[in-house]
Amino acid sequence: TATTEIYTQAFVGSVRCVQETGINAEYMGIYLRQKEMTKGTTSQGERRKKNATFCRRCGKISYHKQRKRCSSCGYPEAHLRRYNWAKKAVRRRTTGTGRMRYLKDIPRKLKNGFKEFSQAKRVKQRGKGKSKPEVKESKQRFIKIPFDI
Repeated sequence: TATTEIYTQAFVGSVRCVQETGINAEYMGIYLRQKEMTKGTTSQGERRKKNATFCRRCGKISYHKQRKRCSSCGYPEAHLRRYNWAKKAVRRRTTGTGRMRYLKDIPRKLKNGFKEFSQAKRVKQRGKGKSKPEVKESKQRFIKIPFDI
C-alpha cells in the first residue's frame, strides 16, 4: 500500500544515515512499522499528550490548558457548571456534601430568633420533688452512697 511504501522509504533513508555515522540501527530503536488505522487497543498506546491539568477550584484533573476552562466545574466562570441532565453529578456537589460552615448554625439561630450580641438567659431546671436522697458534699473524690438502715 501507499503508506507502507512511504514508511519503507523513510526507514531506508534513516538506516542510510545511521550506517554513514556508524551507529547500530537496532540500538537507536529504528524499526520498520506499518501504521495501523484502528480506534482500539493499538491507538491507545499513542496517547501520551496531556491536555488537562489540575483545576484550582474543584481540584480535578479537568482544567483544559488550551481552552483555559475546567470541564467539571466551569472555572473561571463565576457560577459552578451544573446541568439537570446529570442528576448524579448534581447530587455529588449539592448543599450538604461539604462543611457548611455557615448553614449548619442557621437552624439553631432561627430557633432563638437570630439574636446577636446578647447573653443567653439561664434556664431553671424543673424540680420533680425529692425522688433522690440528698448526699452531703465531701472533699473526698469518691461519691458517698447513703444507706437507709
